[in-house]
Amino acid sequence: MPLTVFDSKGIPASRRARIEGAVVAAGRSLSQPYEAWIAADLPRGAVRVMITGSRGFDRTVTFDLAEDPAVIKQRIRETIED
Repeated sequence: MPLTVFDSKGIPASRRARIEGAVVAAGRSLSQPYEAWIAADLPRGAVRVMITGSRGFDRTVTFDLAEDPAVIKQRIRETIED
């Protein structure tokens, strides 16, 4: 089941596709559906991804705006699997 991104706010256009792509890629082989909202925290140079799922699953992952997509994907997967 995929991880669906419902919204991305405040992410510069030059980085939005890279970040959204990494978040979606993290959810490609999940057994349950998850939903994500991505928001920039520009004063800190960070991005927050809020992830929700079944049975009250609610987590937030924060990473640097310039983080490598492979690292973003790994951090999202680790958060969901925890």
